[in-house]
Formats: sequence, structure tokens, C-alpha cells
Amino acid sequence: MQFSALFFDHPPISGSVRAVFYGGLLILCLVDYPSPLHAPKILHGVSPLFYTPSRILRLLGSPWQRPALLRIVRLLTIGVWIAATLGLLQPLTGVLTFLGFAFLHAANAGALGANHSTHSALYALFALCFSVSNDAFSLDAWLSERMPWPRLVAPGSVLESGFARELLLISFVYVMFAGGVAKLRNGGKAWFTGKMLRFYMDESVAFARSPWVSKQLRSRPHLCQALAGLTVVIEMSGVLSLVFPRLTPYVVLGWIGLHVGILLVMAPAYWVQMWCYMLLIDWGSLLGIGGATPWVPAATDRGAMTTLTAFTGLYCLTLLIVLLRRYEEWPFTSVPMYSNGTPPADRRLPARAELQSKAVAAQRGDLTAWHCPWVPAEVGEEIQIVPAGGGSPRPLIELLAEQGATPVRWSQWSKVVRRVAIDDIAAKPAGQPGATGPDYPAAMFLGQLAALLRERLPSAGDYQRLDMVVHTAEGPLVIGSARLANVATYACQPRTADFTPS
Repeated sequence: MQFSALFFDHPPISGSVRAVFYGGLLILCLVDYPSPLHAPKILHGVSPLFYTPSRILRLLGSPWQRPALLRIVRLLTIGVWIAATLGLLQPLTGVLTFLGFAFLHAANAGALGANHSTHSALYALFALCFSVSNDAFSLDAWLSERMPWPRLVAPGSVLESGFARELLLISFVYVMFAGGVAKLRNGGKAWFTGKMLRFYMDESVAFARSPWVSKQLRSRPHLCQALAGLTVVIEMSGVLSLVFPRLTPYVVLGWIGLHVGILLVMAPAYWVQMWCYMLLIDWGSLLGIGGATPWVPAATDRGAMTTLTAFTGLYCLTLLIVLLRRYEEWPFTSVPMYSNGTPPADRRLPARAELQSKAVAAQRGDLTAWHCPWVPAEVGEEIQIVPAGGGSPRPLIELLAEQGATPVRWSQWSKVVRRVAIDDIAAKPAGQPGATGPDYPAAMFLGQLAALLRERLPSAGDYQRLDMVVHTAEGPLVIGSARLANVATYACQPRTADFTPS
């Protein structure tokens, strides 16, 4: 089989599609919040105590990104993005656009807890690093016809093939397939009862963009059950497009239908991901106006085709490893979002005797060992604040939200608290998950948080202490505490421990 029959027989991306895609994606990322182009604003309001830098940033020696630096990167990225939209200095501007966006995306990843909707843009911009267009919509082609304008890639290059489409299709098939696998792995048979889908819709009533559709679905348990199964089918059927490329438009239509359904009844909005799907479609053939000009490989590009084929094999192997090991570290994700199978009312809380074995397993990478919440009602561990004059403790995040003093958005807050609880219990003596001491992770973290609250929370003097609580079958277990009065000053540093999925 020839190389062109493997990864290069997709229609090339025309200059017009390229320009529309780049331009539309730039507008969406400027409007949609939070996107990587909002990284300076996002990190400006995040406390370093709740920031979890990605491993790549730590290896580069820059775990905390200053908003001033992010503003410079943002402006430069927008500049080369516009140049890439115009088809100027291809593929250099495409590569620089990806690198700038990737840096901002990595910075955001440590502050948002979950950022799945913009992974698609990251993968799309990466794929376009392997694409150039030399038609009428390319400023490079227009300038080279009128002046001695240098082309960075000679006409007929392998980068004019449909390789970028194939690479992006592989990426999107993986993302959707991983979402389906997560539902099977984390939710199990319980997911197919539809109870969890109905629960998430109940929790999202305030965010439903169509209250009528939300009400109709929530009032019909059998329909929720059918939709729960349908989501898995839609997510996992994308692999068919790799074997039968003609099915790609129908697969994409199914994905869009899933995203629109989520858009109507839940909070997540996958506008960016849906926009990226446009690169998978041969619009010329679809609209009956002629497809893109077929690409004929130059004799000198055989070596480049071999290299890109080997790269694609390595890329697929990497994605497979990420999926099998349930890896959750930027820039890869196994997409575990909304994959729990049992509503909180039906979930069995862990016994205290089980906590340490579960914590150790979670530290070793077993993502199902310790429950992961997607909405506040699912939380299994939390920080409570205790009034100074007596009275019932309450979740600290609720108090901070009321006073407009939250140091990070809820998904990241939950991610950090969850990880601190796991690290704390795993570090304690066997059989003593509730042991206390200033050197355990929970107490150390709460000490830093107490210092932060005294600086930022006007009503901190009305409260006595902070408790980190893990909910168990025997009742709430306090695993660490810190006084709010007369606390020592702690330096809030970004957390550097490896984190399980958001």
C-alpha cells in the first residue's frame, strides 16, 4: 500500500477554509471565557496556593506564570494568529500560533481544574502546523506572484496534502472515544440506568439554556436511560471514520448533536470544539462546488511522507498509552468528565478503615480509587470554617462565594482539596486516617490557607478555625485543622504535586 493511501489521501485544506477557521477560532477564543487567550486575567485572580502547574512547566523551571508575561505572549500570539489567517509566512506563523496558544493553555490548565473544551483548539492548531495553502486565499501566493517574496515551503510540498486533516481526525476520534471509555470504566453499568445523567441535569437546572428541554428530559427517566446509552455510542463510534472516511460527516454530525444537547441542559458549552470540526469536512465536495485541488506528491517528498507516517504512528501510540493508563497531565487528557455512575444519594461512602488503602491507590494512579466530584453535590471532602462564637460549621467555599473572595473557580478548588486529602491520609500511620499534627499535608495546607484568609477575607475574625473533612460511612472525619486567630505567616507557593483528573 502506498503512503498516500495511509495518511495523505484526505482532501487538502484550502486557503479559504484555512482563513475562515483561523479567523473564527480567534474570535471564539476572544469571546469564550475561560479560554487560553484569557490566561492573564485568569491567573491574575488566582492564589498561588490553589495553582497546580503542569509537569511540563515545572520541567521548564517556570511553575508560576506572571500575568505580565502572559499578556505579552497573548499579544504576540494574536499577531501571528492573524498572519496565519491571511496565509502569510506559512507554516511558520501557524507553528508560532500553536506554540503561543499552547503556552497559554498550559498556564490555564493549572488554574481551571478542567479545560476540556479547548483541548480541541490545541489539537487543531497543532495539526495546522503541518498544513500550507498556496491558492488564491494565501497571501504568500499573492505576494510571490507580484514580487520576489520568499516561500518557506516549496509548492507541491507534503504540507499541501490532507495530512493535517488526518492528524486532526485521529485527535478528535481519540478525545470522543476516551469520553465514552471513561463512562464505561468509571460509571460502569450504573451509567446506563440514566440516573446519573438525570442527576447532572437536575444539578444544572440554573444553567440550562433551554429550561423546557431540561424539564422534558428530567421528567422522563426512560428517555434519560436511552440518552445515557446513546452518548456512549456517539462518542465511541467515531473510530468508524478512521476505517471508512466517507462516514466522517455523519460522525461529526453525531458529535455536534451531543454537544448541542449538553449546551441546552447543562453548563458546559463546546462552541470551540464544534467549530474545530469544520476542518474535518471537505466543504467543496459537500456543497457540490468541487473539492480541493488534489495533491500530487513530489518525488523529493517521499522522505517527508515516510517521516510523517512514522510520526503519526508514534502519535497514535502515545494516545493509546494515555487512554490505557488514564493519564491526566497537560497536554493530554483521558476525558473523565461527567463519568460517575451513581448519584450521591445512592453512593456508598467509604468506611474509615478503607481510606488509607484508597488514598495510596489514588496516589499510584488508580483514578477510580477515590471519588472525583464533577458538581458540588458529589463532594466527598471539603474545607469547613467554624464560627468563633459557636454554631455549625459551613463549607468555606460557600462563604467565600458569598463575599466575592474565592481564590479560584470551584473545579480547581475541589481538585486541590481532593488531592490534599489523599496526600494527607496516605502519609499518616496505618489505621489512623484521623491522626493530627502540624507536619501532615492537610494541616500544612490549612495553615497557609488561614494566612491567606486573614489577608483577603474581611470577616475572618468572626471564625475560629478551618477543618478539612472527609465524609465516610461512619460520619464526617476531620483530618486536619488550622486556627484562624494568631496564625503564623506562610508563603503561598504553587502546589507541585502531581494531580489526578479534574
